[in-house]
Amino acid sequence: MEWPVMNAQFHEGVEALTPLRPQWQALELRALEPNAYLSARFVLPALKWLPAQTPVWALSVHDGTGRGGELRGLGLFQARAPRALFPLPHAQLYASQHSFLGGLLLDGEHARPALHTMLDALSRRTGGVHLGQLPHAGATAHLVREMAAERGASWHEEEWLTRACIASSAAGWAQRWRHHVPAARLQAYERQWRKLAESGAVSWHYLRGREVLDSTIERFIELEHAGWKGAQGSSLRSDPHEEGFFLEMTRAFRHDGDLFFTELRLDREVIASTCNLVAGQDGFAFKVCFDPRHARRSPGILNELGFLKALERPVDHFRLIDSGSEPGSFIEQLWPDRLQLHSGTLALGALSRAAARTAQALSRLRRQLTGRRARPNTPA
Repeated sequence: MEWPVMNAQFHEGVEALTPLRPQWQALELRALEPNAYLSARFVLPALKWLPAQTPVWALSVHDGTGRGGELRGLGLFQARAPRALFPLPHAQLYASQHSFLGGLLLDGEHARPALHTMLDALSRRTGGVHLGQLPHAGATAHLVREMAAERGASWHEEEWLTRACIASSAAGWAQRWRHHVPAARLQAYERQWRKLAESGAVSWHYLRGREVLDSTIERFIELEHAGWKGAQGSSLRSDPHEEGFFLEMTRAFRHDGDLFFTELRLDREVIASTCNLVAGQDGFAFKVCFDPRHARRSPGILNELGFLKALERPVDHFRLIDSGSEPGSFIEQLWPDRLQLHSGTLALGALSRAAARTAQALSRLRRQLTGRRARPNTPA
């Protein structure tokens, strides 16, 4: 198949990535699939403040044969040691400890030739690439599977994850979430609101872009540190590197209007807050916190309910909002939709394809012989 001429370039380390930032941010606006965790505004602060366990390298794809062409694709990777399901050294998508969605940045109008060029370059450097937390029904995962088949590569499913989300639909926000939350539970939450209101004036607020002040961000950090994360030493304020990352990252998103907070206030004092990122038409719930002094009134849940009610007006327009939550999170009780994520390894060469097939066959055989069942999120 004839493809437009594109060239691939490898970049080692954050210093090599920084000059790409203007084109990188322009590519985000044209991306086949929005992903805040692949934004330069997220990745560069993460690489600066949160050192990765293994070196991070990037692969960029540009128009033409020289270095001056338009950026059409970008992937960030790390080396990965052999595993039971892929017994050869390979690469994996880079993800910081705060990244809740994987993927590649591909220009929506040039995604196929960009991915083709990227896979050519990757096949010369590594035998396979582990792609984690890809939306299964998303355009990137679909294109990866399709092009793997066309190229004779093989895709090996390894794990599935179901996560709460909110997706826009013709049915509207209100009908779906109100049908999802049992009436008795919703009434209980409304009683909690009334009980809280006995202590003072309760109000809910939505802040986006420049409405998010430095004091908004500072109050969030204070509240998170006051709760169980602070007690465990896992809050942002517990580690200067974590706090530095959060401050730089949120200010970068705020500059472009792609940051929003929700707040529940009691007598103008914030008692629950959420921090959320935006990429394209998609929202990404990033962190939540609440004042432990009011824990018995469930301020975190009341804040989430305020957001759901506000979407009915609506306060903003989103195609999808990803909760970024773990299975079993309280948010599943409130958010009506589900996002299917899958992880797997793309075997690029003949040797890696054979090794992956053999390893997965042995894994299935071991489970059969021992009578063990595959984990619920793991394909048989």
